Amino acid sequence: MIRERQRDLYGTTLRALVNQLTEDYGISQARLADTIGISRPMLSQLVSARRIKIGDIRAHTRLMILDQRRDLARALTERPEVDAILADVAKVQQPWPHHHTFIRDGWSDGSTTSLLRRVASTEQLTAAAERLQDEFPRIAGVLRQAAEDDDG
Repeated sequence: MIRERQRDLYGTTLRALVNQLTEDYGISQARLADTIGISRPMLSQLVSARRIKIGDIRAHTRLMILDQRRDLARALTERPEVDAILADVAKVQQPWPHHHTFIRDGWSDGSTTSLLRRVASTEQLTAAAERLQDEFPRIAGVLRQAAEDDDG
């Protein structure tokens, strides 16, 4: 349940995202935690699905920036260049424009979910989300969010 919710929020589980980031940047989870500004135990809890999401909007922003810059990090061959990216990201203080949740604010606004609720039942939205989950997890998250909003 927690990993599914993480998929809805981030497009993937935090375990997968953290593993991708640590591999692409060539850093440990401890260094990642320090860079995004959360405690090492907190990152461990997120990765092991004992917690659903990052509560600190600045830490969430830093994580999203690192995710966006993964291709650049993979292309860099010099460790100091990667360290410079990490240092720059660690300084970020402005929240991500869509910081509450990646799906609710970043990919789906109220008009989108309202439209989906007008054209499909909760059951249809949930079924569609299940069918799309593997190939289109972010779209599935939008559909699940619309189904949840319909329940509430």
